[in-house]
Amino acid sequence: MFALAYTRWVVNNAGNSNDRLALQYTSPLFERALQAHDLSPAQIAAIVEQVNLTGSCQDIPEVPEAVRRVFAVAGDISAEEHIRMQAAMQAWVDNAISKTCNFPETSERQDVADAYFLGWKLGAKGLTVYVTGSREKVVLETKATQAQKQQPTAEAQPAPAQPALVEQAPLFNEAKKPRPRSLVGKTYRIETPAGTTYVTINENGYGEGQPFEVFIHTGKTGSEVMALSEAMGRLISQILRMASTVSPRDRIREVARQLADIGGDRPIGFGVNRIRSLPDALAHVMEEYLTETDDIPEAEPSVYVTAVNQPQLPLPERGAKDRFADHIGDICPSCGAATLVREEGCMKCYSCGHSEC
Repeated sequence: MFALAYTRWVVNNAGNSNDRLALQYTSPLFERALQAHDLSPAQIAAIVEQVNLTGSCQDIPEVPEAVRRVFAVAGDISAEEHIRMQAAMQAWVDNAISKTCNFPETSERQDVADAYFLGWKLGAKGLTVYVTGSREKVVLETKATQAQKQQPTAEAQPAPAQPALVEQAPLFNEAKKPRPRSLVGKTYRIETPAGTTYVTINENGYGEGQPFEVFIHTGKTGSEVMALSEAMGRLISQILRMASTVSPRDRIREVARQLADIGGDRPIGFGVNRIRSLPDALAHVMEEYLTETDDIPEAEPSVYVTAVNQPQLPLPERGAKDRFADHIGDICPSCGAATLVREEGCMKCYSCGHSEC
């Protein structure tokens, strides 16, 4: 293992690599081994405190010899031992093995070259080397390495001033905003591969033009298409009603971005009016809603935006290959097309011929 105790750095904000969270880890197996050798809690605490500094127990005389021999870490063995361990496993594994060969900070260029040549001779398919302290940001790090990095900075810079209070970002009311008795909204009609769909976007009274809930109606009540439509509407409504520092308008824009371009097997339309699937149609409607309420900046046009006065492009003429396109029904369990209809008392798919009779 890398160390008996170390700090794991986790990126807290995916958009900012400097925003990191430090998680301290100490091996519970190592602590149990010390307990098995009848060491007192005070002795174990003192040993763990020393181990937390370097990650190794080899230079701590209070640790029994049997424990030190078992709990050797990556920095306690030589580069040759690292590679021979990997080669012993590689002999029985077809794929390459991911193994990091840890080098001390005093390593020279020739040490790394010797390691790679040895790995090649022993039949390793790949090798990774890491010299302690050679990178500014790492995932795993001991406290000793952290202190060496921070020491020059602490000597060169004065003590930082007390940080100013940061104003708490406003949340949008409760954990889940209650629904008023009446809401104002818009209902959009759009043709989709699953049939005509009606999308209703209601706004709340907590702010100017903030979307509050979404209802989606496609197909007949009790059909699979209708169930999926209702499920998407409920999930989007839940996202809009949750407390967050992100405004509901930005949330619905992100939902539209995630749903856009999801493809199906029977797209309809051309150009900006091309609808690839029911989720893609929902993205078109939400982008149209945001455009009509003047929320999208002119500098950031979207290919999913349909202007209010823009003429609708005609749908392509249907030929022999589209002779079943008029049959809009439930989702077929065999091919997934929305062409499962009831005919003569039997559910039949007009796309693949599936029959439930």
